[in-house]
Amino acid sequence: MNSIAVSPEVIGPLSWEGLEAHCLGYVLDNRSYGQLIYLSLVGFRTAVRGIWAALMGNRWLEVDGRSIHRAAVKYQRITTRLPEQGLDHLVLIHPQATLKFIEPGKPFYVLSDTQEPPLARFLAMLDKTTRVPLLPQWANTLWESGIETELIETIEATRGTFAWRVSAQDDTWLKVIQEGIDLGRLTG
Repeated sequence: MNSIAVSPEVIGPLSWEGLEAHCLGYVLDNRSYGQLIYLSLVGFRTAVRGIWAALMGNRWLEVDGRSIHRAAVKYQRITTRLPEQGLDHLVLIHPQATLKFIEPGKPFYVLSDTQEPPLARFLAMLDKTTRVPLLPQWANTLWESGIETELIETIEATRGTFAWRVSAQDDTWLKVIQEGIDLGRLTG
């Protein structure tokens, strides 16, 4: 449950002042004008590091015809050397898209390599960000109710993965749960 599933694809170049790497996937938050949630890129080490430094220096970059910029958070960064190709693979991920670093009370992001949401991961993240009582068997019903009530929004600005933005409002989730119990959709 600690891994995030994505399906990398070569999307196109991501460059900064002459340094160029290839983007394999991204997620940008719909609500924050291209704020970066997830980025995967591969290229020569100097290019990958230069692009990372530009993003962390609050530079706006462009990929796939979209402008991207960093959030004011400490991204989780994973770099892997691909020695046979002589390249580096960099993954940046917003802490609100990770189970390990997620903060309570803030909206979070659920990523998947298919259109099917990872329900166990969603429930674990909801449990860490809210103070509402949750049972594992409620995951699917809570997901459906979250979509219906717009507590869960599909993020459209993605490539190589599917993503959703989830509200962490305790009072609203409590209402959803109470209604589900009252209607018999949620049982213990």
